[in-house]
Amino acid sequence: MTIEMFSLLVTGLGLGLLHALDADHVMAVSALSNRKPSLKRTLKFSANWAIGHGSVLIILGLLFFGLGIALPEAIQQIAESSVGVLLIALGLACFWQFHKEKIVLNKHTHEHSQGSIEHTHLHVTDHVVATENGHEQALESPQQVKEAHTPVMVGILHGLAGSAPALALIPAMMQTSLLEATGYLILFSAGVLFSMVAFGLSFGLVQKKLQQKSIRVFNWSRKVIASAAVGIGFYWLAQAV
Repeated sequence: MTIEMFSLLVTGLGLGLLHALDADHVMAVSALSNRKPSLKRTLKFSANWAIGHGSVLIILGLLFFGLGIALPEAIQQIAESSVGVLLIALGLACFWQFHKEKIVLNKHTHEHSQGSIEHTHLHVTDHVVATENGHEQALESPQQVKEAHTPVMVGILHGLAGSAPALALIPAMMQTSLLEATGYLILFSAGVLFSMVAFGLSFGLVQKKLQQKSIRVFNWSRKVIASAAVGIGFYWLAQAV
């Protein structure tokens, strides 16, 4: 491997690490995880977002390198507008989730020596569980399948918008060989994946700690994230117009 090739790959990895932490990327993953927070979901959404982001850049980068063309500006503008709309929708979906979270107050009465006393127990609804060979298995609902695919689609949109084409596609197309272009795109995407998963881990752990320490603060943090997603979404729309 030549020094020039090594420098190119290190540059791609470094730019990918930084690019993943763009405000709109972080906010999109945060808003996706914010609806039903858990460390596992946050890590899954972070990885799926990065997979969508990286796959579209690698496919388009190699296609454009082979054809010798650039990403049409019209497509980039549409993608940027779509990111704005998407962030607004994610923020509003969070608020809707806060409103309709499936919490059931089950009231029933017990007989005591002092008389009848009504107790209120808090139950959180869950998915139906089936049994197979005596073992419980959680059923994967259509909503869960949709949630798994949503971060991938969001990542694809982000791969077409903002600084991604400038940081990934243009440098790849400037290379003289397919190997160099492919190596750059793969290392850039690997940097994005690593950085976003690291963010997801940190974000998930913070949410978990907040949930354990104070439910009130935890709920307020979720509302702040939803509001920020809407605000950044409107900013992106204004920039795209």
